[in-house]
Amino acid sequence: MSTPPERPLPPNPYRNLVLLSLITLSGHRPPHGLLERAHRLVTGALPRGRRHPRPHEYARTRRRVLRRSLYPRGWHPLGHTGLRVSPPDGLGGEVRALDVLEGLDAPARAAYALLRSEGLDERETTDLLSSVGVRDATTAVERAKSVPEGPRLPDPTVVRVSGRGALLHRRSVVATGGALAAALFALTLTTAEREAGADLRAHVHTPVQPSPAVEPDSWRESFRLDLTAWHLRGDATEDESLVRRALAAWSEQEGTTGPDAPDAPRPIFAGTVAERDVVLLHDGPRLARYTLREGEERVEVFAEAGNGVANWPALRLVDTDEGTHYLLPPWVSEIDSAALGDPADGWSSVRQDEHGVTEALVTGDHCDVGPVLRMRAPEVAHGEPYTAIDLGGVDTAHLGYMPPPPSEIRRLGPHEVLGPEQGFDLWAELACAGDPPEGPVRTATAWEFAVQDLPGGGTGRWTCVRFGGHDGGGLARAVLVTDTEEGTDAVVAGQREGGWDCSNLNRQIAAGTWWQDPEGGWHYLAAASREVAELTVSGGVEGTGEGGENVLEVNGPRSQTRPAEPVDLVAVDVHGEEMTVLAR
Repeated sequence: MSTPPERPLPPNPYRNLVLLSLITLSGHRPPHGLLERAHRLVTGALPRGRRHPRPHEYARTRRRVLRRSLYPRGWHPLGHTGLRVSPPDGLGGEVRALDVLEGLDAPARAAYALLRSEGLDERETTDLLSSVGVRDATTAVERAKSVPEGPRLPDPTVVRVSGRGALLHRRSVVATGGALAAALFALTLTTAEREAGADLRAHVHTPVQPSPAVEPDSWRESFRLDLTAWHLRGDATEDESLVRRALAAWSEQEGTTGPDAPDAPRPIFAGTVAERDVVLLHDGPRLARYTLREGEERVEVFAEAGNGVANWPALRLVDTDEGTHYLLPPWVSEIDSAALGDPADGWSSVRQDEHGVTEALVTGDHCDVGPVLRMRAPEVAHGEPYTAIDLGGVDTAHLGYMPPPPSEIRRLGPHEVLGPEQGFDLWAELACAGDPPEGPVRTATAWEFAVQDLPGGGTGRWTCVRFGGHDGGGLARAVLVTDTEEGTDAVVAGQREGGWDCSNLNRQIAAGTWWQDPEGGWHYLAAASREVAELTVSGGVEGTGEGGENVLEVNGPRSQTRPAEPVDLVAVDVHGEEMTVLAR
């Protein structure tokens, strides 16, 4: 894909991003709640801790918003805090303003927004749509161009905010500005912010009491090394009022009855970190994080952290301008960090205090993920180091790597990502090949299942990245990482949510994608895992690989744009069964 020319940041980048999401979402979602969902999507895609992307971050953030709007996943329930957001002219007004796009699907509407609002030209728009998986981006652009000049596009940051419920008196106001909209939607997602002096706790009728903390060394006698074995740490462990205040704020936000109300949470941290009072409360299967700074409270509730057999996550305590402070498991005494963007830097030792709180580490500096952490618990699991990565959640995800044939399948699970031979350099490319899933991620494993010589020179590494969720679900994404004289690149071949793909329960996988060589020629490349017997492609190109070869290359046309005709890839294993295919 050609690199767009450097452009200045739009005057109102938040407005532009919400408008892009709104227009795209309107192509495949019912009208009710579109505006609110567009704001939610954009606030979730912004770089952490900022209301606007910086100039060098805008193109990447726009691409993330575009992809998530084209392929939206499950919607979050609306109105948890009693807030409802709608256009100034009432619910559905955002759709009426886009009547001129009637008949266009989501890709064509996205093209319309990129051309009209973002000011991209046809080539830039086509390339951007293709990069996020639109099969026929050229047609989408042509359909968008056919739309007659319509009225001025709506400003999605001018909204009507209405509230109802015990904590919000009925009222309706019109708010202008992206900053206010972003703050309101952050509020409706997972947080409750209010001034500490506000007397709202009268609504909590039955105070919830915390469970007693476990003994400091209880983990040494516990078979379950999960959050139930974490004892209370921090410099405010004796401050019972702080814990009660955190629990009261949680109860106020979620209520005292019902499935979301805290039951008998147990504190595992209470202390001051980066000039904030922080409390972590574990109430399985949830973890709540309470922060208090300059009189403002904030409560966030997450799924409790997962644990492996010999790997345990670090928990995110506080994000600051300098970086993130983590809380380590009580049995972890050694930690180092490394940046994916520059593996040559190697590992750096990380300082931690007596409570297990790390120094501030720079996060998200490589395609919005990282750092990689190397942790060691000398008294557990033979004291071997393990690796984890920050994917933006409250807990880190275990980071692993499985090498390609002829290496043997490692029955004990993936290798820790300790260096280039264990996939560190590969992960540096994979981290930029699409976002991780929206929900909590427990494991991130790169399974390199084939290596292919590229037409014109260079090497392609076929990898299936599996993100494992806390709930047992996951996402499998096939990626071709290429290394040529032009440099390295990562091409997403396909992905699928749910199922066993690219795990120990299903190692039979195949993938294919179009790839353009440096001379402008297109080639359809395909590969499969080690038990493949036959690879066949048909449709846009025709070709068959036999004799147990696990890679296939078929020449395509020489053109500026990616071939639009669909290609059907079929892979059969040595047992005569069709293999799972991830391709586009």
